[in-house]
Amino acid sequence: MTQALNPLSLLTGESSSSPRDSVFCEPRSNKLRASKLWIAVHLPKIALGSLPDSDPHEPALEALAGWARQFTSSVSLAPPQEFLMEVNGSLKLFGGLETIKEALRAEFERRQITAYLCAAPTALAALWLVRHRNHDVRLPEKLVGSLSALPLSVTGWPESTQSSLQSMGLQTIGDCLRLPRDGFIRRIGRQYLLQLDQSLGGYDPWPEFRPSQRLSSVLEFPDEITDPVALACAGGNLIEDLVKVLRKRQIGIESFEIVFRHLHRSATVERIKLVGLTQDRERFLRLFLDRLEQIFLPAPVIALALRTGRVEAAVEHNATLFRDSAQPGREESIDRLVERLRGRLGATRIYGISLVKEHRPEAAWEKSVDLFSQTSPGAAVISPWAHHRPLWILPRPLSLLSTAGGFPRYHGREPLQTLSGPERIEAGWWSGEDISRDYYMAANSKGEKLWIYQNRCADRNWYLHGIFG
Repeated sequence: MTQALNPLSLLTGESSSSPRDSVFCEPRSNKLRASKLWIAVHLPKIALGSLPDSDPHEPALEALAGWARQFTSSVSLAPPQEFLMEVNGSLKLFGGLETIKEALRAEFERRQITAYLCAAPTALAALWLVRHRNHDVRLPEKLVGSLSALPLSVTGWPESTQSSLQSMGLQTIGDCLRLPRDGFIRRIGRQYLLQLDQSLGGYDPWPEFRPSQRLSSVLEFPDEITDPVALACAGGNLIEDLVKVLRKRQIGIESFEIVFRHLHRSATVERIKLVGLTQDRERFLRLFLDRLEQIFLPAPVIALALRTGRVEAAVEHNATLFRDSAQPGREESIDRLVERLRGRLGATRIYGISLVKEHRPEAAWEKSVDLFSQTSPGAAVISPWAHHRPLWILPRPLSLLSTAGGFPRYHGREPLQTLSGPERIEAGWWSGEDISRDYYMAANSKGEKLWIYQNRCADRNWYLHGIFG
């Protein structure tokens, strides 16, 4: 006669002093109750941008997670390719787990998105299972057996942590579960033991996803409108109403759309992006009027709609209390200038300049989408002289004449006077474009400040490379 074994669970408390105290301990209760059921959705080929039939400003993962909230309000994101749904309270309403999964699959198929689904009593277990394309695990007592066979790669732990475990002969989650808790914490880290606890039923916190808020309003016309003045007035009214809501709720926006609706044609949509978060009526109105002057409307307009991008908390200065705030500061003036240039010339024609990891001055910068970035990602200031270089770099260095004594001169017979330097730059040998130069800041009798260099090899000539303002 065989005796049935009691199910085992993972305790999250501190381990005892017994050397045989492993990750597994007997539970206080022999009966485990499934209070939650999570569906993990894995999207291996999800695009980084937006979906074709959704808001262009909303990332694809957020758009899909927002659509999934029709089945449950408890949806959590696991970027960049996964999200979670707690559906235990929705099973009766929608006819069971398989019905919900079939509805999800149908939506992903309609959108032509590859997706894998897996359900488990804990969120982390569902994620690990779906990454390995496993079947659903409905009962908590089945988690240990199902998770133990999974490779360590499904955990998403850092490569260094996985390598340390593999060097100890551990290849699966089950191998980790058999280790003593104290030893696991000491060698690998408490946070990873906590994840093992969470996967088997410990406290499993996942922040709930809330779709980003957006505002919209529509103004319908009794007749078809072609007069730009009437359209400008209507757009101004929509903007006025928008600003009242933004100030009342202390929120701001970084983008909005103006939609011109026609009777027998597709709507004309104009998207306007601001440099930063704001609730400034004048900025909205000026950008709208600039765009209205440029666009061509293929048909009369029967309605005008305004739709914002996502809203975020923002507090504007009150001009009645702080009179100086009525005048835009330098940074705000630059923001307004950039916005108007974008509106008139196009967003792709306005860009910033950022430093890159390169010693050669002519290659030490690049165009940047971020207008106000100072360095590109991963770049560092190469030289302590970098901030003393001129903003005006010549497309090609200009050869300078020299005096009989070998001193450089520029637009005159008298030699230039060096103010600082040299800054020695030797680089480019790896690409076959090696340079060896000594740079100086120099000035002439007229007060012009120049950035010059002398070749340290070859011709030993002097060249003008930049001009200070």
